Amino acid sequence: MNPELEAFLPLIPRVELTDPVAARANYAKAAAARPAPDLADLEVEDRMVPADPDVVVRIYRPRQAQGAIVWLHGGGFVMGDLDTEHLWAARLADGSGAVVISVGYRRAPEHRFPAALDDVYAVLSWADEHAAELGIDAGRIAVGGHSAGGGLAAAVALRA
Repeated sequence: MNPELEAFLPLIPRVELTDPVAARANYAKAAAARPAPDLADLEVEDRMVPADPDVVVRIYRPRQAQGAIVWLHGGGFVMGDLDTEHLWAARLADGSGAVVISVGYRRAPEHRFPAALDDVYAVLSWADEHAAELGIDAGRIAVGGHSAGGGLAAAVALRA
């Protein structure tokens, strides 16, 4: 490990994933302690994307947005959801000027691979097919995420 980064290890909370329900509750508690995002310049809407099963998304729409980012939360494929990602997705939409489509993909261990990837691909395909309805340019749709979401973004880009 890079010695400069090693100094930060004691600051990173240890995550115990043997009890996914407790891990999710702790993750949600930490997210709830963050300041609420400023939504004054954003329209925020929850929707269901038709798939098998349907996938819940939260859409953050800044004024005069053209492109979009299909955004994927982190959490080790076990934790995280639309609510824990709310602050980051809102900041991303506000800072980038792009529509952010935050995806509530299915999580492990209840839903094994490739469930999360299938959900993300369904949302990416839906965003492309419904670009006009969403007010975005279908040629300007990106995928992104952090941690597990970054891995899913890379995988869905390859699949697409």
